[in-house]
Amino acid sequence: MSDVYEASDVDLVDDNAESPDQFGGERPARIVGGVLGLMGFVTALLVGLLNANPGLIIVTRALVALIVCCVIGRIIGRIGEICVEEFLMRYREENPIPGMPEALKRLYKKRADQEALKGQFTPKA
Repeated sequence: MSDVYEASDVDLVDDNAESPDQFGGERPARIVGGVLGLMGFVTALLVGLLNANPGLIIVTRALVALIVCCVIGRIIGRIGEICVEEFLMRYREENPIPGMPEALKRLYKKRADQEALKGQFTPKA
């Protein structure tokens, strides 16, 4: 059995962090807002060009679509964040990390003692 700890899917969130900003990554709400805003902008541009509207009207409508879709995307992203946070909290409560069994603790201690003894009594060449 290996002493290396392997992370599971649930270990992606640090329990000691106070907010998702401390993880060094972008918040999902910002990503969803940005992507949805750009999609609204491009869609408004294409629809305006296909309808042969004047350039100023196309750009104005595209900017309005960008702002509205970005706000809606942030709201949707934040709702998703809250759902994930609640799921992780409930999962941790229902599936706590079990402690190390006593037999395994004794085995590790015995192995450490044996290694220590090997280091003390090395034959001299």
